[in-house]
Amino acid sequence: MDSRSKRVVLVALVGVLVATAGCSALGFGSSSTTDILLVNNDETSHSVTVEVLNDGDSVYSEDATVNAETDEELPAFEGSGEYTVAVTVDGETTEQTYDFSSDDDTVSIGIANDATVTVGG
Repeated sequence: MDSRSKRVVLVALVGVLVATAGCSALGFGSSSTTDILLVNNDETSHSVTVEVLNDGDSVYSEDATVNAETDEELPAFEGSGEYTVAVTVDGETTEQTYDFSSDDDTVSIGIANDATVTVGG
């Protein structure tokens, strides 16, 4: 390859690198983001911990106090696939499997009048 051809290839390579340099910052190739909404349907406020577990290891954990008959938005969870969601309400833990979509969405975690927990339904 002559010197001019090498220069053209080098310029093209640098152009490709510059053009794709910010892709991960723009969200290309990143995992999905799921908003988490605690919905307290009970007439009592509750202390709640939400954990997302992958093979038993915590990959997300947030604590909140949810007032009676209100909603509380937690920081988003970044990831997709099937995880175990462990929700602790006033010291009692409920675990459910939830399949986080590869599209951005919201998952609701409901707390009923008897403090039972429903994830995503």
